[in-house]
Amino acid sequence: MIFSISSVFITLCVSLLLIALFSFILTHEKSYRLFRSDLLFILALITCLRLFFPFEFQFTKTIVLPPIMNPLIDILNLEIFGQIKLLNILLIIWGIGIIVGLGIYIHNVLTVNKAENRILKNSKRIKMSELLNDFASPDYDVYISDSVPSPMVLGFKKCILIPDISFTKEELFNILKHEAQHLRQNDILLKQVISILVILYWWFPPIYFLRKNINFYIEVRADEKVTDQLDSSSTLDYAQTLLDVQKKLQNTKSVFSNSLSSYLIGESNSILSYRINYLLNKQFKKKTNKLLLGLLFILPILTNSIIFESYFSDTVITEGTLSEEELIDIGYLIQQNDGTYLFCIGNEKYPIQDPTDLIKSGIHVIKE
Repeated sequence: MIFSISSVFITLCVSLLLIALFSFILTHEKSYRLFRSDLLFILALITCLRLFFPFEFQFTKTIVLPPIMNPLIDILNLEIFGQIKLLNILLIIWGIGIIVGLGIYIHNVLTVNKAENRILKNSKRIKMSELLNDFASPDYDVYISDSVPSPMVLGFKKCILIPDISFTKEELFNILKHEAQHLRQNDILLKQVISILVILYWWFPPIYFLRKNINFYIEVRADEKVTDQLDSSSTLDYAQTLLDVQKKLQNTKSVFSNSLSSYLIGESNSILSYRINYLLNKQFKKKTNKLLLGLLFILPILTNSIIFESYFSDTVITEGTLSEEELIDIGYLIQQNDGTYLFCIGNEKYPIQDPTDLIKSGIHVIKE
């Protein structure tokens, strides 16, 4: 694997397109008639994989793209503050940003962990089985507290937090099912993966759209999984729960980082509207076409198979050098008695390991 300017450039280009597609599907309500959460999962997966591996591999093929790559290389090679290249300055800034981001992330984790311990210590604890007659294992702990703004999971402990307000039996059933689904899917861990990507690519604006959309997708997926086995009437009841709970929580605000928690009701009415419309139209499309999912799954390999490179000719850098055609015209090979080859040009002779390509190109060969 090789890490280079070109490999980072193609990674950013491909990731930008994937993030745009992910956002389009997720935020346009008509798309739920064609696509379901399985496609969104594949899109999120390949986008993250592409960003985690901004390298070129042995199978990567080079495409020369001077109009774009040449100016980019020229700019990055500009010397500033003496002989320090702009590229080196940007890499230093990139590294400092990562260190700062890691520091903030660790501080947030520690702060949330302390807050969670304090909430759990001062809350009433009961089991899901005590609240629900019909529940799927595992039997998570449920903490009732006036310190939480909304039904939620927080931090890395496998428990559910709900505010100390009055919920109907049906509301409580749907709330606990939704939050338990987050725990079963390890959604908090998925959010940590996105947090690491945001730290690594803090200077790349689309990464923040990716984080926002994946947090949105996590809620959509939980809704779909909870209602997967429900009939139309029960699905309507679940959607009504989202609206009723929002009304009860309209004066509360999220107080914990969204990367370390998952709320039943987010702060955006448009997102809640999409979630409800997605549920109400789930009968149109249960699963995305498997062929389409397969093509999306191999997309990371396809996008890693090409890379854009610069090409300079007739510049100060190439002054005094010869093209491949010129080398073949004025140079020749000497095949020595021991089977090795020498490449000769003028009075200079150079040992050459593999002359196959030169011979195929038609270069003159002399045997000793």
